[in-house]
This record gives sequence, structure tokens and C-alpha cells, in this order.
Amino acid sequence: MKFLLLSGSFRKNSYSLGLLDVVSELLIAHQTARPQLDNLPFYSDDIEINDTAMSALITQIEDADGIIVCTPEYNHSIPAVLKNAIDWASRPAFHSCLKDKPVTFITQAVSPVGGARAQAHLKLVFDACLSKLHNSHEMMIAGINQKFNAEMQLTDDQTRQRLQRHLDGFIQFIEC
Repeated sequence: MKFLLLSGSFRKNSYSLGLLDVVSELLIAHQTARPQLDNLPFYSDDIEINDTAMSALITQIEDADGIIVCTPEYNHSIPAVLKNAIDWASRPAFHSCLKDKPVTFITQAVSPVGGARAQAHLKLVFDACLSKLHNSHEMMIAGINQKFNAEMQLTDDQTRQRLQRHLDGFIQFIEC
């Protein structure tokens, strides 16, 4: 299977990028791609989708069997870089490359909430795009700053096991 991994954060030592590195390791038998969403211009109807970064993102979504979104929570919602990419990919409305595309979410935060509000917003946004939402126990990781070492390696075995279980469930969801 081919999976597209979308990150809501691109800062140095991003926990989302660190988690997606682990996701890639856990999906070693599959193909993964992770686009740089921070290269996209801000969404506008005045801009044609002929920009290389935008058309590449749309092609990657079309080619993917499923999308795995990993993001922090910013101000009780999702980061602008992620929302911007979704807005580009969601055109034309109700007939976009996101329609019927299986999607699952991994949210994380330093707080004990684990990105629950970001996850709720992602569900609303992708539901509006007519994507197939992976109905599962929500994959939220609280206290993310204690799960990685200084080299940005995941050191928490329970989190790794939860990620594996979540990904296995997503694969089964896609195959049904």
C-alpha cells in the first residue's frame, strides 16, 4: 500500500515529524511519502493549481491508498500549514482528490489533552471533503515532550505499540 504522511509541523525537532518517522518505520512493508506542506502558497481561488508543489501534492493524494495526518494542536485547532494544504487539495468541492480517500489522525501535545480538539477539527474538515474517516480509538499522545530523547527518537514503548495497533487498524479499514 501507499501512504501519504501529512505533518502539521515543520519546525526543527518537530514531534509530528518524529512520529511520522516512526510511522514510516512501522510501515516498512509499504510505501510512504511525506510532502513539505510549508512550500505551498496560501490558498486563494485566484491562484491556479498549476504550481509544482500544489500539483505534486494532489498527485500524491490521488496515488495514495490512505492518508495519515500527524499534527500538534495550535490554539485548540489545527496548524495553518495543514489547513492550507487541505484547502488546496479539497478543490473542486465535493469532487476533489480527497473524496472517498481513507484518512486517519494522530495528534499530540505536551498537554494532557493530547491534541483532542485538533483531532475533532480534522474530523470536521475531512468529513466536509467527503473523505473516509477511520473510525477507531482516537490516537492522541499526551505529554509528547517526554516520549522522545534529545536525538528525536521515540523512547516510549507503549506509544510505539499504540501506533502499531492504530496503523494495523487503519490498514484493515482500507482493505474492507
